[in-house]
Amino acid sequence: MNREIVDASTIFGFWPKRKADTALDTLLRLMEENDISRACTISARGIFYDFLEGNRETWAAAVAHPQLIPVGTVNPCRWIGCLDEAQRLIDQGSKLLRFFPQYQEWHIGQAPFRKLLRDVLAPSGVALMIPAVMGVTAIGEMAAKISNPVIIDAMRYTHWAEAAVVMQDVPNVFVEIHLGSWLEWIKAEVGAERVVFGSNAPLSYIPASTAQIEYASVSEEDKALVYGGNLRRILGV
Repeated sequence: MNREIVDASTIFGFWPKRKADTALDTLLRLMEENDISRACTISARGIFYDFLEGNRETWAAAVAHPQLIPVGTVNPCRWIGCLDEAQRLIDQGSKLLRFFPQYQEWHIGQAPFRKLLRDVLAPSGVALMIPAVMGVTAIGEMAAKISNPVIIDAMRYTHWAEAAVVMQDVPNVFVEIHLGSWLEWIKAEVGAERVVFGSNAPLSYIPASTAQIEYASVSEEDKALVYGGNLRRILGV
């Protein structure tokens, strides 16, 4: 059984929210120690400071370390250059764009993101990752209008019932799982093919994330899908 791990959710670079070792070298070491063969990653500079510089830093890291899958981002609050940068990322070959409204103080229902989605993201079909704090139902309503794969990340226990109903109704919605032992339940509700593994490394402890999959009462085939098979299919990597 192929148990290759492809991580959907990692970051590197200075993290201003709390003291943590989030250096690129730390991420690479943790990947090696925990048998993660590939990881989607993004520079924290693009989240908190300048998305143009952050995207370039992310791509440079991926060029230097092919086990990294570069994730792009833009901040609709900044707006100037937002559409052009999103299009540039897609043209460059970005498979996944990730958004951080919880840190940047905007919402997916606001006009700038709606325009970004309508004019650039939806026509491209690029995969999107959006945090559950935006409202799982709201994310589902957005996803129902487009064909892009939409991965909901940063799920907490209060989101799971809502997510199950949304995923039953909207087939292009997926969930990233790194908190809580929800795999058995979500498999019963919508199937293991709708779940992707993300560790949130180096901010979170990788073995805690893999343990919930490793010890779940699901088949080895399902574990392989969650560990990497689903994400490879979604991103086409």
